[in-house]
Amino acid sequence: MQIKTTNTYSIFNKVIGNRDLDKNNLQRIKASINEIGLQMPILVNKNNSIVDGQHRLQAAKELNIPVSYIISKDTAEDNIDQLQISKKWTALDFCNKNALKGDEDCKRALSIANKWYVETNNKFSKINAITLMHEGGGIGSTMVNLRKNTYKINVNKANRIYECLTILNYNNSIKFNPYTALTVRALKRIDTVVGGLMFPIIEKITKKHYFLNPHEQPEYECGMCGKPMHEDKGVCSYACFEADLR
Repeated sequence: MQIKTTNTYSIFNKVIGNRDLDKNNLQRIKASINEIGLQMPILVNKNNSIVDGQHRLQAAKELNIPVSYIISKDTAEDNIDQLQISKKWTALDFCNKNALKGDEDCKRALSIANKWYVETNNKFSKINAITLMHEGGGIGSTMVNLRKNTYKINVNKANRIYECLTILNYNNSIKFNPYTALTVRALKRIDTVVGGLMFPIIEKITKKHYFLNPHEQPEYECGMCGKPMHEDKGVCSYACFEADLR
């Protein structure tokens, strides 16, 4: 493959579904170019669509310097997440990509995730929201299904858990952000095991203080297995919690 150089930045196209530019990453690359020059060519396919290097191209534009590029005729646009190794793709990146390509579940997931992000004053990250809506388990299975374009959402279950998280958020005895990946994963499992987070279950979670600041020192013992706990909340783990709820 031959390395070419150009100042005509307009010959390049953005791949549909590629990530938006990250301002911090762009500034870091510009600083690096100013110090040691542009060391890595961008990679484009036969249509001059950028499959790796959109930040380098933008940095070259803003610094008004030539950009080096390599044309790979065998590179497919669907492989951009595998080729972009400088910054790994997140679940949110994959969801955005699939939504731009017409995936209805991803479109709806993003819409709801954006709504929750605003409602919680940025406490509930969009990645955690996308994981919550996924019919499967945690972030690992969410990523697998987003990669394979098999991501499906369960809005009813997600809304039940979101309501529970909101109740926990307004509980003054909880001193940390409840909208974490750990809490989302736990409540998804509990919802499945007990057959839904009905009000009596939510009330029990809230009154018995199952979710505590992990930095507090343990002073009590679990009523199910005897392990030390941060507070006299009844049980120490989600396994004991599930047993206690039965």
